[in-house]
Amino acid sequence: MNAWRKTVADYTLITAGSFLTAIAIVSFMIPNGIIAGGVSGLAIILNSSFGWWVGTQMLVYNLVLFLLAFSVLGLGFGVKSIYSSIALSVFIDLMNYLDFPFFEAASVADGGLLVAIYGGVLAGLGMGLVMWRGASTGGTDIIAMILSKFSGISTGSGLLLADSLIMVLAILVLGPLAAMYGIITIFATSKTIDGVLEGVGNTRTAFIVSKSSEKIKGRILEEMDRGVTMLEAFGGYTGEGRPLIMVAVRRREIPQLRRILKNEDPHAFMVMVNNSEIFGEGFKRITV
Repeated sequence: MNAWRKTVADYTLITAGSFLTAIAIVSFMIPNGIIAGGVSGLAIILNSSFGWWVGTQMLVYNLVLFLLAFSVLGLGFGVKSIYSSIALSVFIDLMNYLDFPFFEAASVADGGLLVAIYGGVLAGLGMGLVMWRGASTGGTDIIAMILSKFSGISTGSGLLLADSLIMVLAILVLGPLAAMYGIITIFATSKTIDGVLEGVGNTRTAFIVSKSSEKIKGRILEEMDRGVTMLEAFGGYTGEGRPLIMVAVRRREIPQLRRILKNEDPHAFMVMVNNSEIFGEGFKRITV
């Protein structure tokens, strides 16, 4: 029964998050030509040039990317991410077809900077809900993970590269003003996602004490592809020695880490701290 309730809660929040993200795209980004990176940005660019439906484009691009990810990275993305990307695409085209009430309510000519900020905040709220329940809306996240696997660059750097190419295309097709508003929207989206996932930093370090430390360590290494450091710790009251797991993760990986702990040891003790910066494999390169 608990598993059934969790599944219902997951898909309810993923649906709500996809709906909010669709409102942001339809009400703020599409009518104003705001390009916020990702497949939605590419779809908006081609929509402005050829009139192609944004949601349909996103669905096609995401399906191709998911198929590529399954063949290159394995089946680790799961059904929830596919559901989220399909729901987002359907909501977008449905709102456009039904002439969504707020479709023309927000105009750059009227609001300017506020349009970019409001659109970014609303999109970040929706995407944050989706990520919180362990799913993804697809898009350039997948491209970044593939680039990371074969080129050695971090996922964050790969994501920046993919979105930057889309922003360059936006400048060429729509002009520099649309790209400027897109950068503002990307920033607002990122910060809002951070807030939804309970934190303002991009990375965290987790310290975990558990009787199932070996199982937890194995799942972190295998499922999250994150390095783990095992430290020897002692209980202050009992003096008993026990292993302490230390692992650095990105904010979007926190829900996955929580699920691993809940599945293996619901009574585990975990401390999560914000990081200023992390250098090393999987994160930033050390530079002078």
